Amino acid sequence: MNALRKKLEGRMNERLKLREVEHNKILQSYENSKKSIENQQTLERNKLEKAYRTRPDTAKSGRSVMASTSKMGASRMGKSTASRRK
Repeated sequence: MNALRKKLEGRMNERLKLREVEHNKILQSYENSKKSIENQQTLERNKLEKAYRTRPDTAKSGRSVMASTSKMGASRMGKSTASRRK
């Protein structure tokens, strides 16, 4: 009876270790994907900011890129909600 208990405990421990290893692999994959997406977004943001800085019409107004892009999103939302109210 004692041998059977030890055998079952050994199998359970083995399954737990395999489960932990698999969990760590999945977690690492998730973190790699997340970091890759964040890097891609950073590159795109930098490219967009550079494009806005080099445009003469945005340089004259003195508006920042982030302010102008956030205002664009807000104006779209305002238009869609205003048209629904009418």
